[in-house]
Amino acid sequence: MHRRVLLTRLMIAGLVLVTAWLPGIPPPALAAQAVCPYCGAPLEPGAAFCGRCGHKIEGDAAPAAQGAPDRRSAVVQVVTVHDSELTSTFASLAYESNLRIDSILGSAFAIGPGEFVTDSGLLVGAKDVSLRTSSGRSVPARIVGSDAMIGIALLKAELPDVAPLVLRDDQPARAGESLEAFGFRSGTQAGGEPIVSSGVVSGLHRGSARIHPIEDYLQTDASMPEGLAGGPLIDNRGQVVGMSTGLVFGSRVFLGPQSGIGYAVPAEWIRRSLAWIRAGAPPRAWIGAFVVPADPDDRAQFNLPSQVKLMVDQIFPGSPAAGAGLRRGDGLLKLQAEDASTLPRLQERILGAKAGDAVTVEVTRSGQILSFSLTAAARPDKPRLTGIDALHFFGGLDLVPRDGDKLIVASVTPGSEVTHYKIGPGDVLQSVLSKKDWAHGAKDNSRWRSVHTVADLESRLETAYSDLDFCLGLRFRAKDGSKRDLFVWQILTPTAAL
Repeated sequence: MHRRVLLTRLMIAGLVLVTAWLPGIPPPALAAQAVCPYCGAPLEPGAAFCGRCGHKIEGDAAPAAQGAPDRRSAVVQVVTVHDSELTSTFASLAYESNLRIDSILGSAFAIGPGEFVTDSGLLVGAKDVSLRTSSGRSVPARIVGSDAMIGIALLKAELPDVAPLVLRDDQPARAGESLEAFGFRSGTQAGGEPIVSSGVVSGLHRGSARIHPIEDYLQTDASMPEGLAGGPLIDNRGQVVGMSTGLVFGSRVFLGPQSGIGYAVPAEWIRRSLAWIRAGAPPRAWIGAFVVPADPDDRAQFNLPSQVKLMVDQIFPGSPAAGAGLRRGDGLLKLQAEDASTLPRLQERILGAKAGDAVTVEVTRSGQILSFSLTAAARPDKPRLTGIDALHFFGGLDLVPRDGDKLIVASVTPGSEVTHYKIGPGDVLQSVLSKKDWAHGAKDNSRWRSVHTVADLESRLETAYSDLDFCLGLRFRAKDGSKRDLFVWQILTPTAAL
């Protein structure tokens, strides 16, 4: 009996196999598994939400056989039109007064229906903003909000056919992780196909406390042409791990990354920034102190123990930090009773606080441990340093008055821009060239203004600022009698202050 049953089953199975291979009779078709139209993850039958990215599934999801949408479709080109005033600094750097940039081209990517993220630096001074797809369609965009502290801006535009990307939230980026950078190559005209650059995460927690609001940028070896600023860095799951930023590390800053090494705002900071923008951009907390990693020279100069990782580099006059008694050279030990060992964590704590919050700071000074209590203020729109403090921060230059009519170089910060100009202790500051005069030509000697006192310097520095940058020329007489010029130009870095 058992043999008959077994034989019958084998005959049926063989008949099925033979039938499947008979000419003209195709095998039974298997139903393609549906995938999420946003991130491409497989979906359970009838799923209302994607288990990976959490997006709501509207209607029938795309079958896996068709694949997930091309990631490039979520990336658009940002075209901004500017007034000529924006470009006066760029012109002066080229020693030309007629150079003009009418538009800046960058990238953006969709994160929701009609919502796009881009680099806030692309929008500074923009009169008009538009988004352009790779197919050539161009639509006007509205700036919902901009977060200059983090470098993120949120735009709204009517592009319903653009599928949004997902910000990764399950784990931070890892060193060595493969990624792709998406964007548009910059040029003189908008349009063209988006480009993709492949690479890996080559560094974490990158930044300069003197230049960047956060020291938590991703570094990648993916080639970064200028037009990729504002575009997404995407992992092998199709999720966004960061946004390419226009910030460049060093003493010169321009609106776009350079080829070779690129930098990106991590997804977790993008998420925090968007939450802040959507909350109406409430005033952030501010204590008015620049905090930087302590190097061996700092430890020697301020007598800091080896375990101190961070130090106060500058204090804003009139700030809560100044009122509490914090000083330059204080070694930071604790903030809110938490060890102050890494700058990214410190920045996260301050940026997450609110104006009016009580802040406790513990420092070491001259071998003593001191505690300070202060109340965080609302961050000023344009916090500024003045006079000698500004020159120390922007140029790494320390000046002291001498004989009532001279400003003498006392010291220079190792590795700062000043060292490249061979300016050193004992050199005398003779004259300065303001941003306004610089734009008319740095080679015109009649536009240089002499300085003899701190008051002279204060008045000259007031014209060194604009809404975009800090720009100043300084002329020194070296100890050997030769003339040496120093040009300092940076994006307004006081936003990096805690």
